[in-house]
Amino acid sequence: MTLELHSSFDTLTLAGIEQLKTLHDILADELTALTDRDLVKIKACAIIKVQVLTNFSENSQHRTALLKSQNCSSDKAGISFFFAKCADSKAKSVYLQHWTQLEETLCAAIDANNINEQVLKRNQKNLDTILAILQGQQTHNVLYDAKGDKGDYTGQSRIGKA
Repeated sequence: MTLELHSSFDTLTLAGIEQLKTLHDILADELTALTDRDLVKIKACAIIKVQVLTNFSENSQHRTALLKSQNCSSDKAGISFFFAKCADSKAKSVYLQHWTQLEETLCAAIDANNINEQVLKRNQKNLDTILAILQGQQTHNVLYDAKGDKGDYTGQSRIGKA
């Protein structure tokens, strides 16, 4: 394997890091939009997020193709093998540092996305509760909850309990 291949992989890695940083910024904007319930901003964030994720997916496919061209898998072991074949130890150290940064940035983006998902679910639950109240439904008077467990029977007749 030549140093040029490793350099190309590193260039793709750096591009991936930048894309993930952009995604993280978008997720922060999306969180603000979700907490403010700003539909226009939520839609705008979703459009940009799809574009950034598409670009990152293409970047990942290019990295995977480069690895496969060198008979390396795209899993952790394959990437370690790929880096082990780098002849220049200084360059290898830098490339490994960039790869670690990509992994950390990806984990941060996943965490930010999970937070947004939790906020979205909370907002949905609150909206469902408000809608049920407006429709005259009492959410606490259910025989069974969503898990199939016994619900809160207060306010129900004896026939409903049976």
